[in-house]
Amino acid sequence: MTNAPTETRHAPAGPHETAGPPTVGDTSSFPSFSELTRTLIEPGGIATLSTLTWSGHPYASIAPYSVLANGAPVVCISDLAEHTQNLRRDPRASVLVEALAEPGVDPLSLSRVTVLGSFVPYEPSDCEIDAHLDVHPFARHYVGFADFSWWRFDVANLRYVGGFGVMGWGTGEEYRAASADPVIPAASPMIDHLNADHADSCAAIVRHLAGVAEVERADVTSIDRYGMTFDARSGSDHLATARVAFVEPLTAPEQVRAASIELVRRASSATPA
Repeated sequence: MTNAPTETRHAPAGPHETAGPPTVGDTSSFPSFSELTRTLIEPGGIATLSTLTWSGHPYASIAPYSVLANGAPVVCISDLAEHTQNLRRDPRASVLVEALAEPGVDPLSLSRVTVLGSFVPYEPSDCEIDAHLDVHPFARHYVGFADFSWWRFDVANLRYVGGFGVMGWGTGEEYRAASADPVIPAASPMIDHLNADHADSCAAIVRHLAGVAEVERADVTSIDRYGMTFDARSGSDHLATARVAFVEPLTAPEQVRAASIELVRRASSATPA
């Protein structure tokens, strides 16, 4: 398989990105595409599985999956399924995993990843079977059947899309070396709290730590272990996407509060007397 382009934390600027507001601040602190992919895939769930038919056409189906310790997705699928027959003929496949869209949210604004690679027959340990059943308890009805088999997906490349204008490639090696972000899955209520109750502090952080002097409001759009991302606005104008890094990477969601207070302290220290 042809290698994907070398991974970067940001996709090269395209026409949509250059036509809009700039990204400013600690832009090197964004999580890598492989880290974001591990974070999205790690909990397990339902993936769209594309295999190759006898004619070479992609065949799309769905499959429940869980994830091994090294990040490899695994599935337990019926020998009667068309995708299983396709894999026995040609192990190459792609797996699409996407964030769930709440009602009223544009699904194209949410994260998704297409992972390219090959499936290989796999014999899971008892612990790995139990972990799969924790995610898919209904699978207890068939995982022991003789006509169901386990397959491991070996990642070769990935294409991550984080919404409009955020996209890029990663390699299998980068994916396996990455780890899931401990903060992102728990970030939504923290983002709501910061935007509802600490709007002035958020604006101060962006003004003094990201250098957007004219900002009037800065809405937090994401929080991860490395920092926060804001939409910096003045009135109805979107001035910039502002990135501010934490002093050091976080290891648990509970650390976000102290890290946020430290950003406010740093912003206050940078305020002219």
